[in-house]
Amino acid sequence: MPVIYFNMKQEHNPLTKEQYHVIKVGDVIERMLGFSIPMYLKVGNVTDDVIDCGWEFNRHTGIEIDEYIPTPVSYIKRVLTEEQKELIKNGGKLD
Repeated sequence: MPVIYFNMKQEHNPLTKEQYHVIKVGDVIERMLGFSIPMYLKVGNVTDDVIDCGWEFNRHTGIEIDEYIPTPVSYIKRVLTEEQKELIKNGGKLD
């Protein structure tokens, strides 16, 4: 199997464990794919250990759970405010 390397600036600025634990169904999160590409996902389900947005994230660390990729490739950077959601909806970009 070929090895694929990503040439991306990988920064990881996680939320605190407490911030991950207040995420609830209906929230919109910013997923940092490859630690540098933002994606916006709506939370569909939350358990004690998992935040599910179509992709699953560890509720304690915000790191994506992926059984097929042995190294972390994305994380939850933030929960969007109403103002941020409106900005994205209207084609704007977050800082």
